[in-house]
Amino acid sequence: MRFHTKLTLLSLGVSAVPLAIAGYSSTTIGRSAVRRAIEENELMVARQVSSYVGNEVHHMLDTLRVDARIFDLTRAGEKAPSEEALVKFLQFVYHQSDSFTAVAMFDEHGAPLGQPAYMEAPEHYPAFKDHEPMRPTDVEAVGLMAPLGNALSDGVGVGPVFLGGPNHVPHVVLAVAFDPSLGGGRRLLAAEVTLRPLVDYIRAASRPEKDVQLLDQRWHVIASGHLGADARLQASHVPKLVQGEPAPAPFVASYESNGIAVIGAFSASPPSPFAVVVETVERSALLPVNLIGWATLLWIAAGSLAGALVARIFARGLAARVARLATGSRAIAEGDLSTRLSDTSRDELGELAHTFNGMAVALEAAHAEIVEQNDEILGWNRTLEKRVEENTRELRQAQEMLLRSRSLAALGELGSGVAHEINNPLAGVLGLSQLVLADLSPDNPARPMVEDIEAQALRIRKIVFNLLRFAQRQAGEDFQPLEVSRVLDDAIELCGPSELSTLGIQVVRHYLPGLPLIRGSATRLQEAFIQLIQNARNAMGSGGTLTIETTLPDSRLVRVAIGDTGRGIPPENLPRIFDPFFTTKDDWSPTGMGLTLVHKTVEEHGGQVQVQSEPGRGTTFWLTFPAQNAQGALA
Repeated sequence: MRFHTKLTLLSLGVSAVPLAIAGYSSTTIGRSAVRRAIEENELMVARQVSSYVGNEVHHMLDTLRVDARIFDLTRAGEKAPSEEALVKFLQFVYHQSDSFTAVAMFDEHGAPLGQPAYMEAPEHYPAFKDHEPMRPTDVEAVGLMAPLGNALSDGVGVGPVFLGGPNHVPHVVLAVAFDPSLGGGRRLLAAEVTLRPLVDYIRAASRPEKDVQLLDQRWHVIASGHLGADARLQASHVPKLVQGEPAPAPFVASYESNGIAVIGAFSASPPSPFAVVVETVERSALLPVNLIGWATLLWIAAGSLAGALVARIFARGLAARVARLATGSRAIAEGDLSTRLSDTSRDELGELAHTFNGMAVALEAAHAEIVEQNDEILGWNRTLEKRVEENTRELRQAQEMLLRSRSLAALGELGSGVAHEINNPLAGVLGLSQLVLADLSPDNPARPMVEDIEAQALRIRKIVFNLLRFAQRQAGEDFQPLEVSRVLDDAIELCGPSELSTLGIQVVRHYLPGLPLIRGSATRLQEAFIQLIQNARNAMGSGGTLTIETTLPDSRLVRVAIGDTGRGIPPENLPRIFDPFFTTKDDWSPTGMGLTLVHKTVEEHGGQVQVQSEPGRGTTFWLTFPAQNAQGALA
């Protein structure tokens, strides 16, 4: 039997359409009647609460008006009230209402007169224990938020609502204008008023199913029974309320508040600039009529029981088959491509299950092929990246070594020529200066200058000698099998271990036993090691640790590490430390070729020099040599 035939039989079993129409009509009529009753009740509550709020504000304004008339009683005879009398008067006004948090007086230009009346710890005084505490910085709001302009023009004024006092509760400043008998010019009596009593009243008037809100003249929520402290001065959701426009006439509307459908009633509270909104959750308000709807549905269900029993027989089998299709689809979406459906029926769902199985087979084959190709591509990428990285590193190292070798070779050629050209005139200068010194008496004033000429000539001769020695060195002349650790010990001894200890430098030796021999010149290697040890000693002026270590990175290589904990080498100087005559020392050495000779010596022995340094942490030199039977291992 085809699927559309089964749906036709199911539709014939549904016999409750007339009952459903009747139930819907009765539910709609009941809903309309209940809504009208709720709207009338909410509007009545909104008017009552707004009337109470208006009366409270009006009462506090009346209190200020009455107190303003008492001001003249504080003067002494025909004189204006003194500063002390003004303070007592403000304290008197402050005592008139527990809602007053601070009272101040201003002249017609807005300048304060006297000190405001307030209390920082009213709980210590029984008569003022219900007042809110105020700090001096909080009292500044009286002058900033007072509606002085409105009071001068209208006689009274109500300022905007703000969060004031140490507890940050809603406050408002009320002001009245009056003409004193003496003193010239109008006066304004202003009081900062806490709205906490009104907030408590609003919360008390609220119910679990009904929220009462107090709004200010900007249509911001001052208090709410449901929102609590989170509602303070946030914008209202009530429609028809636009900031800057006057309050509309009382109305009732349906809208959404914080994402919940409500029925809200609005009513202003003149003469105060406040308004009241009463909101009832629409779902809770219409619960009775919804119950009527449920009862109607119950009778509809009872009347259509026979049709439901017939439909259930078809729906059970249909739902099970559709559920199998849905389960298989979710399994495919989650990546289980081995899912298959078993359905032997010949209707549309059976054809759909057969098509589904064919799709799953095709997806599984395509997925396997994609995974295999992706693995191959990833493997090629990793191999290619590794080869490129290795080739780049090797090329960079080879380029650096080639540049250094060319530089040192050029220096050797230059040194050889320069040494012969300088030695002859230098010998004359040095000989003449020594002859002059022999003829000059010790107290002759020219003797220091001639001695300086001799010292500088000797220094030039030493530099020329090093250049000539650098140019004339020939690798392999005195090479023989060497034990690196013994050459290192000899270099340390020549540097003076006791002198190093006196300078606070601790020498730590880590020699790997059983290292293979290397082929080289012990004298030249000692010179290189001594140069590195002396550089480390100079870098650790206040003491430190000198670490000398031998390792075997490869069976064909021997590595020597000489590290210190000195001041380190700045990163910008590292590429140039092996350049001839490059130095960062203030006292430039006579030769200026220490590390250049180290690099030349290591290169002559078929090795490599690497350096790592961090300013403030120290420097480490690695000298890598080929073993005796593995010449060319570093090529």
